[in-house]
Amino acid sequence: MRLYISDLKKEEGKFFPFNGSIKLEINNGKNAVLDVKLQAAYTANRVLVKGEWQVDLEGGCSRCLEKSTYRLKENFYEEFIHLKGPAEMKEFDRGLELEKGEKFVFKGELLDLTEYFRQSFFMSQPLKILCQNDCQGLCPVCGVNKNREQCQCVQESVNPRWDVLEKMRGNL
Repeated sequence: MRLYISDLKKEEGKFFPFNGSIKLEINNGKNAVLDVKLQAAYTANRVLVKGEWQVDLEGGCSRCLEKSTYRLKENFYEEFIHLKGPAEMKEFDRGLELEKGEKFVFKGELLDLTEYFRQSFFMSQPLKILCQNDCQGLCPVCGVNKNREQCQCVQESVNPRWDVLEKMRGNL
């Protein structure tokens, strides 16, 4: 997704809406398409960008290993600093003190947000994918999916690491 600075400068300080899709390669040739809705404004040599993106993905449940679909959705508000010429770039490189926080810098009359959204997408990945919040997973003894059927396996509720203490308790 690209924003043309000259379009934003026409009415400085006013937010303009932008909608679009960004295609990202995620792994092994598979792609994800982010639906992006944002508003952007140019003010004081900065581009302010706010909005949200979302994408529907497919993955394996971490408990039962069944394929499931899930939605990632992120809200964002970022500030991109517009460096107009070589003098500003040199000053920035020399260690121009900026406000606290991570800042994004660009030069030229085009702001390409593709890399920003790619990084945001990968940082938003869940550590664990679940097909449903109360997924019961697989039986550790026979491997049956407990969401579909109950197995007849006998499972000890005692953690084997506590066996020594259990024996001590039995001798009392």
